[in-house]
Amino acid sequence: QATGETIVHPELEPRIIITTDEAANTLTIADTGVGMSKGELIENLGTIARSGSKAFLEQIKDKAPGGGGAAGEALTGIIGKFGVGFYSAFMVADKVEVFSQSALSGHESHLWRSDGSGSYEIASTTSETTSDEVVLRGSKIVIHLKESCKDYAKAARVESIIRQYSNFVSFPIVLNGETVNTVQALWTKSESDVTDVEYNEFYKFVANAFDDPMYRIVFKADAPLEMKTLFFIGSTHSEKFGYARLEPGVSLYSRKVLIERNS
Repeated sequence: QATGETIVHPELEPRIIITTDEAANTLTIADTGVGMSKGELIENLGTIARSGSKAFLEQIKDKAPGGGGAAGEALTGIIGKFGVGFYSAFMVADKVEVFSQSALSGHESHLWRSDGSGSYEIASTTSETTSDEVVLRGSKIVIHLKESCKDYAKAARVESIIRQYSNFVSFPIVLNGETVNTVQALWTKSESDVTDVEYNEFYKFVANAFDDPMYRIVFKADAPLEMKTLFFIGSTHSEKFGYARLEPGVSLYSRKVLIERNS
């Protein structure tokens, strides 16, 4: 919280709320975060709306003129940065609407709307917002899906994506009223703060196992890059029962978001 600033609705706990609507063919993603003022909507989302995929890729290329590993580092660096995920909405949407209320007092809520063609419109929500669209604090993104992308209006499809890529995000992710991510990212914690039982339960969750691991390795490094590793060795494997070779299952995360499975 900013010093000296009054936060609207301080009682709201940080969370992400996702709602699917197959009948309306929409996917709605809301949060109770800092929100945006009219000026911030124009500065941030307006810039994204004006830049197409070519401009976006050029921006990434500029950050890594050498290509190769440097390009990979640039791509990793934008994970979790504002605007990247929002931009991707236009890949599956005919229209995107953003209702936002700044967390700082003294700002009206506004509606930002664009079809991704390079232009957008913005207006105060006092005249357009229905009771279901009121945002007390934070932002609500309503994605009007293309006919070819109707699958993203299905709860099962969205839940599978959350569990695969964002299962360890710090804030609760609520899908149609039910919290999806309930497991903490234990590799981010100090080993002394985690019990054997917690490690074993975590292993069973990520490995879809029923038994405890035979061994675990916790490793951290901060140079030349920061890395936190939690490595489990299972107590059994399917090969002993005559099944095919069991492939290693090392997953790479950046900012608790899955980057690559079985890397």
